[in-house]
Amino acid sequence: MNYFNLCTKIIINIMIVDNNSFYSIAPMMGKTDSFFCYLMKIINNKTFVYTEMMHAETIIRTNILDNYKMVGDLSNIAVQIAGNSPTSLAKAAKKAEKYGFSEINLNCGCPSKNVVAGDFGITLLLNPNLVQECVLSMKEAVKSEISVKTRIGINYEDNEQLLDDFIGIINTTGIKKYVIHARNGVLGNMTTKKNLTIPILKYERVYKLKKKFSDNNIIINGGFLEANNYEVFYKKIDGIMIGREAYKNPWIFFNTKELSLKIKIAIILQYLEYLKKIFNYKKFNNNALYHIQNIFNGHDGAKNWRKKVNYAIHNNDLQSLFNFIECDNLS
Repeated sequence: MNYFNLCTKIIINIMIVDNNSFYSIAPMMGKTDSFFCYLMKIINNKTFVYTEMMHAETIIRTNILDNYKMVGDLSNIAVQIAGNSPTSLAKAAKKAEKYGFSEINLNCGCPSKNVVAGDFGITLLLNPNLVQECVLSMKEAVKSEISVKTRIGINYEDNEQLLDDFIGIINTTGIKKYVIHARNGVLGNMTTKKNLTIPILKYERVYKLKKKFSDNNIIINGGFLEANNYEVFYKKIDGIMIGREAYKNPWIFFNTKELSLKIKIAIILQYLEYLKKIFNYKKFNNNALYHIQNIFNGHDGAKNWRKKVNYAIHNNDLQSLFNFIECDNLS
């Protein structure tokens, strides 16, 4: 191999490594559960996934984290915890660390009515001193990395000082990593779903934040659709978190460009075989199949596949999905 080809190969390998560490999947309620984490492990076991938000008290009082044992190695999965009690958050973080989660993420950005009513989520952006207490308590309890996820502001105010002051205060704990949704959180009557698209995204605000807090690891979240544009963003930001598109089309995280229908089918068959094994001793879980409802979109037979998944969900019938694939209904 000549020098040029060798250098090209090295650069390509570096890019693949950078892509794997540069992109992550956002925490999504009802979506990034243990089954989705397992599916992503098959698609690309280096993709970093954040679990759906779990309240600290739920983690402490129940065995909810047992669900993630099915995934196996949890070193590329972060658990997202909600709450506002330093003591409870520390206990929950300690319990999560024992399961093997490599990162504990504190939710300071969820704007849902129930969360706001409980004085956690986005309301914590207004109370950096309490968050400072919470983070210090968690850091004392665990060795795992502690990170914070929040938004660029609240309601429709263009107040950069709010987030700057928040990070400045939380940084005194020694924390390094922040995930910033580049959209304000709107309190009041707006639904959480609407707040995923309103107000407008402000990427430049997050890039500016990175310049100001250059020693911090700043991850941007909101509206990203691809996991192959590392070279466009790596000088502006430390990483990109993808939410809805990652769920709709997890194939964007597949590690090579050579993604054929044959490979997709092999991956889904592996996933279904595992579900078959799990459901022998666990209750049938509808979410496990919702995750693959749109998995063959773009291929002939995708509409019939979606219908078959619906049938399987309503009839607890995994075998019908195996039969559909074996009959070559996809092309």
